Amino acid sequence: MKVLAGLGLSMVWLLAACGGTPHVVAQKVYTDPNREVGLQTVSEHSRGEGFSHPAFLKNADIANVLKGLYVERPSSTISLPLVGGGESERYPVFNQNEIAFFAPLLAQGFGLAQPNEVVTFYERGEISHLHEVRTSGGLFLQGDVLYVILSNHAAQTEIWQDVEEYHSPVRIQPLKQLEPQPGQLLFDPPQFMVPPQKESFGSIASGKPWQVGVRFKELR
Repeated sequence: MKVLAGLGLSMVWLLAACGGTPHVVAQKVYTDPNREVGLQTVSEHSRGEGFSHPAFLKNADIANVLKGLYVERPSSTISLPLVGGGESERYPVFNQNEIAFFAPLLAQGFGLAQPNEVVTFYERGEISHLHEVRTSGGLFLQGDVLYVILSNHAAQTEIWQDVEEYHSPVRIQPLKQLEPQPGQLLFDPPQFMVPPQKESFGSIASGKPWQVGVRFKELR
């Protein structure tokens, strides 16, 4: 049994969004009304021996990865195939305060995670009295590559959709994509980025979230 001193542990049985996937267990590493870090069990059949967990990563290793994550979105929603890809804009996934907050908690999660568990994160923020935004996803380690899944990035929802804390499908299933978002997830410097593991999307996350792998040890 895994014990986390000083923090309450809560086990919640979830029905995975993907058809045919059995119930999974989410264990909370940290939770407050606006943020959460946890462990989510995922299907094993597409990953062979599973992830390289538990893993004892330094806070600085995770912070370096979070710092380099960017979302690249097209400047216009209008696509002109004959003209080309057009211009795009980049946005950091996490600001400095978020990196300082999440890095040690994610590192703690990696120390607890098993080979069939993803370390997940969730964050919400109000943008008006009617709407709020949600960011969620997960991380897993395979060998010397740290993979980041970004299921939702500043996805806008109406506040009434989450009146009760645990009724939010994103909070209890951080790997669930609310709706498709245009763009892609990138890492800077790009020479440390590896291709995503597209073949594992079906069992790890629902929808088509963004994913990027980073050779994090080379950032030291």
